[in-house]
Amino acid sequence: MQSRALVVLFTLLMFPAVGHSQSACDAPPLSDDGVKAAIDSARATRADLPSPFKDYRWSVKRRGCYYVYIESSLPETVDSNHMITLNQHGTVVDIQPRGRSNQLECPSKVFTETELAEIIRSEREKRSDLPPPFENFRLQVSRMRCLYLYFEHKVPEQRGDYQVFTIDPLGELMEFARSEPD
Repeated sequence: MQSRALVVLFTLLMFPAVGHSQSACDAPPLSDDGVKAAIDSARATRADLPSPFKDYRWSVKRRGCYYVYIESSLPETVDSNHMITLNQHGTVVDIQPRGRSNQLECPSKVFTETELAEIIRSEREKRSDLPPPFENFRLQVSRMRCLYLYFEHKVPEQRGDYQVFTIDPLGELMEFARSEPD
């Protein structure tokens, strides 16, 4: 399963695509210090988050309505950082610890293909920036950590003709990408 997710991620990175994140956020923006406070609070109550390094620097990057908290050990070394993604409300939805065995505990609720399709259908009704479904497509759902990758492959299939929607473990659309076929 892990290797399949890596292949999917590699595929996304190798082929040109147009990607987009959420169009409108409902929550007021968090400051960098607000994101850091949310991480510290989550670490105090959750055993599945990596402990901070003894000495580190941190930064925050915003991706649409999501925040990526990046923590790097000091002195900096290869693969000694944590990338923790929070939704617009300050809830941890993904983590990419490098060089550690920490694994984010996914919520007990697991979305079915039908529920994921409903999330995408609902988002398409609300957002004009999302592409319509292909007239004919083959559906593929993959998990990458706690995230869902919802692929629509155009049928008949041709290399690189798909759209993918990333849905967080709480059922919110994080981003989407539309490939450019060969």
